[in-house]
Amino acid sequence: MKLQVCSTLVFVSCAFSVAVVQAEDDTNFYQELTKDISDEVGISGAFQINPTAVQGAVSSQCDPRRLEDTTLSKQLSTAQYHKAVKQYFARCEMELASKGTTGLPGILRFTQFQYKFFQHPQVKSVILKLEDGTRVPGILALKQDSRPRPLVIMRCGVFCSADETTPNTNYLMHLFDQSPFNVLMLASQTGLDYIEANKKVTLGGFSEGYESLQVGKWMLEKWSERARISSLHLMGVSLGGNAAVFGAHFNDQFPREDGRKVFSTVTAICPVISLKPTLDHLYGSQIVGSVMSALTKDHFIKARQFAEDVPDLLEEKNIPSRSGMSNFIGELASTSLQRRGIASTTSTFFKSNNFWNLKEEVKTPMLVWASKDDMVVNNGVNARTMQYDDTYEDSSNVSVLNMKYGNHCGFSSAYGFQASAAVLRSFVLSHSPEFKASYQVKELPWTHGAMKLSRDFQYVGESFKFEAKSSEVTVSFKIFNSDGGHDCEKKGPLAAPGYCLYTKEYTLPVSSLRDLGARVPRTTAEAQSLTREFNTKVEFRTKSGPLNGTRSTDFVMRWKTGFE
Repeated sequence: MKLQVCSTLVFVSCAFSVAVVQAEDDTNFYQELTKDISDEVGISGAFQINPTAVQGAVSSQCDPRRLEDTTLSKQLSTAQYHKAVKQYFARCEMELASKGTTGLPGILRFTQFQYKFFQHPQVKSVILKLEDGTRVPGILALKQDSRPRPLVIMRCGVFCSADETTPNTNYLMHLFDQSPFNVLMLASQTGLDYIEANKKVTLGGFSEGYESLQVGKWMLEKWSERARISSLHLMGVSLGGNAAVFGAHFNDQFPREDGRKVFSTVTAICPVISLKPTLDHLYGSQIVGSVMSALTKDHFIKARQFAEDVPDLLEEKNIPSRSGMSNFIGELASTSLQRRGIASTTSTFFKSNNFWNLKEEVKTPMLVWASKDDMVVNNGVNARTMQYDDTYEDSSNVSVLNMKYGNHCGFSSAYGFQASAAVLRSFVLSHSPEFKASYQVKELPWTHGAMKLSRDFQYVGESFKFEAKSSEVTVSFKIFNSDGGHDCEKKGPLAAPGYCLYTKEYTLPVSSLRDLGARVPRTTAEAQSLTREFNTKVEFRTKSGPLNGTRSTDFVMRWKTGFE
């Protein structure tokens, strides 16, 4: 497997070249961990789900759109934003979770969400070359127009390459399809594509956090399309979350020459905050540790053909069993540093990658989003520690949103695509005042026919569906019939079984929705992206409020601009 370098330019399009390194270790980890329950939950084998981002029936106060309305209707401080989000989930977490999938089945479902995003015309592989010669593989997703908008840089987790892996797939849907952002997703320093491109083994938030800051500076100052950036935001998942929390620290310490910070916000998702305790807990776990140890060993063996700094340590005979894996990772990283002329020991490596050894309090607005049932990154030694830390418990800049469910980063399985995207989107937008003015609400009357419903009926959901190369779009209305069965009225519209519901479909010309940003999709991936976009940004409303819960025949499509 040879990484194809497309050009000597500092930022180059690589078409599908980065994806030739098939590094699916993170996806394999999830699937190995849940294989024993696959048949039981009914989504085993090659079963795939193409998420449409349709919101299930929820009460009006828990509709994720209301979260965004609350946080963006007026200019909130960072502390006020954090408070509003926590209040929303205090009211709605259990209702949203009742519609989702939690625990191991939720993680398995998380792996089944599919998005062949390299087939989307607006998504491409890139390699970013920094001034020190480092090559960072990435995935660049750009909206159709060139207006300045927030750019989110996302760092994925352990062993993750710039490929169609589980975390990249899920979070690109949230940040690109369901949000008005441009997105640059970066490979982990532990990914095979990164190791092949740089011939070295390195890891940890200290290194990745600083590198992510350098990437951000380069994008703002030297990227040929930097005029597209209205503000820059950093996110990280899992081990990439370690890069995010360190990136927040470096963002405070190393501003640009004009004094402005590189990143307006930082979001750490299911993050590693202290590396050594996390590795000890992970590899010390009988079930999860055994699976992770086997995948780690396999990954290191593959990496040996590319790593020129520590090939001897990556010989199969030198890679230890589960009990010694945590210390081995520290030895591997510190030895690599030594051989590159940087003084290091195993203990100093782990010390530098412990967030709590940083003396300065983070001032950059930062959201730490984690789940208490995380089986991989132990919540107690990471997010929960920060949640109750003396410095950060009452911080006006940093907050921990510590959920009951989600397991390891699978919030879309537990709480749905709308709520998960709303958290990420609203945090960025609430700290992007330069863009909010163009993030407007518009309305278009529905003129394509409407059923007159009797008193036993009410609307409970609407959705769009685009098809590749089709000039038509399907708009569906889900309708609840309280007289549809023996217990329909008793259960009500929010908990109604299928026989209490029916669907009315309308086929519209795509051209009729052009004002909303509709277009004929060129590929299946673009059709799926547009489907999620419209199901996120468009709401059907009457003069007095949402269409859902009514039987009105007079309603409009209300949408947020800027997604196009």
